[in-house]
Amino acid sequence: MIAGQDEALAAFDGALASERMHHGWLLSGPRGVGKATFARRAAHALLTGRDRLDAEARDDGWRRIAEGNEPRLVTIARRVNEKTGKLRVQIDVEQIRDLRAGLMLSAGAGEWRCVIVDAAEEMNPSAANALLKLLEEPPGRVVFFLVSHAPGRLLPTIRSRCRVLDFRPLDGEAMARVTAALDIALPPALLSIARGSPGEAARLAAEGGAAILEAVEAALAPLPGAVDGATVHRLADAVAPADRDEGFAIAIRILSGIAADRATATGATDARGRAAAAGWAEAAMAIQADAERTRALNLDRRQALLDTFARIGEAARRAAS
Repeated sequence: MIAGQDEALAAFDGALASERMHHGWLLSGPRGVGKATFARRAAHALLTGRDRLDAEARDDGWRRIAEGNEPRLVTIARRVNEKTGKLRVQIDVEQIRDLRAGLMLSAGAGEWRCVIVDAAEEMNPSAANALLKLLEEPPGRVVFFLVSHAPGRLLPTIRSRCRVLDFRPLDGEAMARVTAALDIALPPALLSIARGSPGEAARLAAEGGAAILEAVEAALAPLPGAVDGATVHRLADAVAPADRDEGFAIAIRILSGIAADRATATGATDARGRAAAAGWAEAAMAIQADAERTRALNLDRRQALLDTFARIGEAARRAAS
């Protein structure tokens, strides 16, 4: 389902109808707003010879794509590390080299071929440079769809060789339609944390987001007094284990969202209000940065969560002083 992205749909339909298909498309926007779905639907339109993208098609071509059985479509994403059983941190250069070799071998049939890179900013520097060479000298009738949640992390030369489609968070009405269609039931406070992302809403619902939110709110209820330490430790025990990656990410998303909301809600009409807003904004950014560092370096996530609550407590005390 692709909702609320009419400009992106119209732009790609225009390219299909004009028969002047750009070889590189950068799909830019926050997670969970339909970029990957759009990429698969766009590939389906090309590979089945349609003159417009059909977001509802359920034909054999779509089934092959959905099941990963379409030989003319290659998806590049982080691979599983055979030693650890976990996803690698980055897309490596060998994947792009294998892609190039495969495209060379399958050239000459006169059919469209498509490549989806998801997410493009997860390429390591060598992989990014290897992909750049493909974009600079693209094989005939190959279209690249680069899904990116953080396009600023891509090489400027990659961005310059792609047509950019911006995917925006959904407004309240569109979110209501999509979550209803997907049978996603979330309390209003949690739905607001999804910030216009149906994918994030689905993740919050599937990974016990409501229970995590309840624990976070209970822990923070005494603010600007001391946070409820017992509740914080129970939550940390629940979401810190290695098999609770999503739980940890949701807790961080909720906490950084609370800090960001307080930054914008704080009255900044005087010096005290501006200082409080700046403190909350700083806390929100630091929470995200610390979480990314914790995941990247495989640090103690339990301690990271405890530190996050301490950071919010400190921001609350400063705002109240």
